[in-house]
Formats: sequence, structure tokens, C-alpha cells
Amino acid sequence: MAWDPALEAAFHPKVVAMVGISSDARPGMRRGPSGANFIISFEQLGFKGRIHPVNPKATEIMGRKAYPSVASIPEPVDLVVVSVPAQALPGVLEDCIAANAKNIHVFTAGFEETGEAERIELGHRVREIAERGGLRIIGPNCMGLYIPESGVGSFDRLPKESGPVAFISQSGGHLNWFSHYGQNYGIRFSKAISFGNAYVLDSTDYLEYFATDPDTGIICMYLEGVKDGRKLLQQVRAINRVKPIILWKAGLTEDGTRAVASHTASLAGQWGIWRGFFAQTGAVPVQSLEEMAEMAMTFLYVKQPPGKRVSVIGLGGGTSVASADVCNREGLDVPALTEETQTELKKFIPIAGSSVRNPLDTGLVFRNIDDLQREVELVTTDPNIDMLIVRPHLDMMSAGNSEDASQVIDYLIDISRNNPHGKPVVLVFHSFGNDPKELEMRLRFQVELPGQGIPVYISLNAACRALFRLYEYHRFQKALIAEDL
Repeated sequence: MAWDPALEAAFHPKVVAMVGISSDARPGMRRGPSGANFIISFEQLGFKGRIHPVNPKATEIMGRKAYPSVASIPEPVDLVVVSVPAQALPGVLEDCIAANAKNIHVFTAGFEETGEAERIELGHRVREIAERGGLRIIGPNCMGLYIPESGVGSFDRLPKESGPVAFISQSGGHLNWFSHYGQNYGIRFSKAISFGNAYVLDSTDYLEYFATDPDTGIICMYLEGVKDGRKLLQQVRAINRVKPIILWKAGLTEDGTRAVASHTASLAGQWGIWRGFFAQTGAVPVQSLEEMAEMAMTFLYVKQPPGKRVSVIGLGGGTSVASADVCNREGLDVPALTEETQTELKKFIPIAGSSVRNPLDTGLVFRNIDDLQREVELVTTDPNIDMLIVRPHLDMMSAGNSEDASQVIDYLIDISRNNPHGKPVVLVFHSFGNDPKELEMRLRFQVELPGQGIPVYISLNAACRALFRLYEYHRFQKALIAEDL
């Protein structure tokens, strides 16, 4: 179905019915039985509307009056969250039709994905009821919605802050991970949707909504199967020109295809088809949630690179050689700095034990803030360089005093955020030793700095991969603009 504007009420509900909440649920529980976790998540996120539990065997649940049915609730219901056994779902949907409550998140699982004939037939019956009643079903077999601004969620201790990233996921578990760990990459969400078996609303419907959602600037997607591939291709090609789309298509191997069938009963597709999809749409392909988070962070905080020529500042001759190989494998070029730049660098960097060609083996600069500033300034102004990866060496930083180390970090934060030459500067912390303090420092920087809008990557491979994909995204968009002229 096409996007129905009436579903907007589900994203900003004032009245929510929770069907299938156990009478054993009690106020103040952090985790509860049978559907109570949805109420708990709403409460933690500060939901300001009214929640009505529905259970014909209870009069009160978690301090709220319980109703025997959705139709018995004495006010219009914006969203119904259903967590009943699969066999009970048809009756609940008939109740929703009677109540004219058409926005329904169905957490309930146990349909086609089981492979059992009886369950498949039950799924057909649910579809028939939904079509007859004009129900706008999210799911079944999904975790539904996470909307921080509205106080709507499905998991424990979700972040309350909103941001410009949307997530469309066929997996509830992936929504859980990405919603929680995205904050380690400086990511905050406008809305996130887990849609499971997609009986009524599919990925293309949610894309249609996010295309014009003013709160969304970047769209992340995890897909197992697609109902209308042509529509998806046309949508992504159009939307991706304005809002970057980062897409993980799962189930592209033989074993992955089998796993998809048992998870959401989707048809996975072949890699050759999807390779063509990415080539035609310019969407950014990723192969894990970690890569998705890296790319979302990159679009949020990294400037558009003028090209794909990179310089790497680090420590160690062997490390420099390996760095060049990594950059090349991930699609980036590593040109030598100009003779003029090298001459200027040699004026304050000792020749013995160092290299100022590119990658730069100049780890001693991490002990001297003045030398580091001079080096970064020279490299970022070099006409052969489009982007810079700085690998702060924690061994060198920790060998000096804490004030010097703090100055180095403050400078790197500033140059990454405010580089006057318009070239991306990203960080990858590095060390040779196995000092627990350095490990703790590295992990802390990897979480704290992205929260301040500073792109920090867990490895050089990750940084190069993300920078190349960023370059490719903008190269594709420029080609489309040229076609339009």
C-alpha cells in the first residue's frame, strides 16, 4: 500500500492501547512479562500520552485501569501494540476494526516464518482481515517503533535524545543494537522502525514517509526481502540525491538466504541483482551494523572530500607501508606530498627514523603540540591531498605529561571540526603497547569524541572504507547532476 498520512498519528500518539499485557506485571518493573516491556519502554522515554492496557482477565495492570477490549476504551486510540499468541491475533484485529483503531504494531510472531502449513494459513487470514478492515499494520513479528521525540519505544533504556538519522529495519534485534550503540558513534535518531514480515506496510512505504520527513536527514536500512524491487530502486535513486541512504542487504549467500526465510519469510535475492541496484541508485552499501554506524557518523560529521587522495599521519615504518596498502585496498589513493611540503616538514621533523613522504612516519609530533599543528597545517594545504587520517599514537602521548596530551586532543578536536581548508580530518587512535590505561583511553575517545561531533574510527580499515564510500556517494551525485544539465 502507499503511505497513508493517517499513520502519522502512530508516530505521535496521544492514546495507546497495549493488548496482551500480563496481569502479573507490576509498577516499577524494569523488565516485565508478556508485553509489559512496551509500557516500561514508553515510561522510560517519558511518553506524555495515555496508555490503556487491554486484558479481559484484569481490572488493573501496572497502576492503570485495564480494559477487556480495544473497543471498550472510552476514547479514540492512535496506536495499538499487540503482543498476544498468534492464534489470538485475528480476534484482536477484529476488535480493532470495531474500535476504528487502525494503526497497529503487531509484535506477535509465529506465521510464515515457521514453515508450518497451519501457521502459513493463519498468516493469510490475518492479511485478509487487515485488508478488509483497512488496518495499517506494522509487522507482524517485529519490535515496531522507536521515536524519542514522542516517547515511543520497544526496548529497555533507549536514548531520549532525537537526531537526524532514521532506521528502517526488518530485524527487531538490529533495531535494538543500532538504537543503543548508535550513540557511541554520535548518532541520534528521528525515528526507527522494525517491520518484520511486512504484511501491510513494507520498506518502500516507510521510505516514502522519510523522503519528506523534516526531522530526517540520513536514512539507514536493513533489508532481508523486498516486495516491489522496481519501486524500491526508483525511490532510493530519487531520495538518495537529497538524503543519503545507507543500506545493508542481508541474505545474499546460500546460507544467508535460508536464514532469511526462517526469520521473516522473505525472498532474499541474489548479489548480482543487488550489485546492479547499488550501481543504479548510488545508495551506500554496508555489510554490518558497525559499518552502518560508521557511515552514518561519516555523513553526520565528515566534510565532503574534494577527491580520494589521502594522507596518513602516524608512527612506524612498517605501519606506514601497511597504511598505504590498506588505503589502496579500500579505494583511496596515497600520493607523495609535494617537494615543497616535504622540504618544510624536514625543517622541524628529524630525518633519521622518520618519513615525510606519505604516509608520514612522524610519531614524535604527538609529544609536541606546536610540531603537530605545523605538520597538519602543511599536509592539509598540500595540493596533492584531499583528506587526512591522523593516527594519534597513545604510547607517545602517554609518555609525556597529561597537560601536553590534553592539548593534543583539544587541537585534534578543533582541526577535525573547524579545518579552514575544507578537507576532512578524521582520527584513528593507535598504540604499540598493551597498557590497560592506553586501552581505556582509546575506548573512551572512541565513544566520547563522536558524541562531540568528531569522527573517530576503530581501525584504519574502517576509516578508509568510510571515506571512500563518502567520496563515491558525492561522485555519484555529481554525475547525476551532470546528466540533468
